[in-house]
Amino acid sequence: MEKLVIKKDDALVDEVPIDKQIVTIGRDAESDLQLNDPSVSRHHATIRRIYTDLYIEDLGSTNGTQLNGRAVTKHVLKPGDQLVIGSFLLDMLDDVPEGAADEDLDKTVVLQPQAVAAARAGQTRPVRKLQPKSATLHFMRGPNKGHQEKIDRSLYTIGKPGENVAVIARRPQGFYLLHIGGSSFPRINDKEIDSKGGVQLHEGDVVEVGEYRAEISFVQ
Repeated sequence: MEKLVIKKDDALVDEVPIDKQIVTIGRDAESDLQLNDPSVSRHHATIRRIYTDLYIEDLGSTNGTQLNGRAVTKHVLKPGDQLVIGSFLLDMLDDVPEGAADEDLDKTVVLQPQAVAAARAGQTRPVRKLQPKSATLHFMRGPNKGHQEKIDRSLYTIGKPGENVAVIARRPQGFYLLHIGGSSFPRINDKEIDSKGGVQLHEGDVVEVGEYRAEISFVQ
């Protein structure tokens, strides 16, 4: 399930799952996502799910709705996208439920006739690589220096609210580092990353977010 991470002035405000077909956004108290600020219209925008796709739609708001730095009236919304509504930043992440990746691996695979014939002929098929179930951060700098923290949930926040903040997101393909807030982008192995969709982490990568520096390792 997708999730909105809401920030204002680089400070984390809230995290809200998109768990309805239509999510209303506005200053009005009856909005599903209430953004109580004069820069937000009472009925500002909606996020609507149509089959498997999500769409953001501006409702004729005073200050408009921006998607990845561009004003939009209606547009498809994907994980990694960033919305600007009034004075708020909303990052959309793919919040993978705990165990979902494992459930996918347990599902029965229906073989097509061509695949059955190939198997009988002795042809080999590629082996699906198992992705890590959890990760551990070994902190080398910052307030948590010398400590270890296990990441076994779908989202793990690293950094200091109001300053530099990033998220390590667990997806079916592995663990990804995403920039959430702050003037400086996070770094992986001394290389700055600014991809909106996040960058996949590998065994032994060193992550830096503000004053935090940690090495990541995985458990299959």
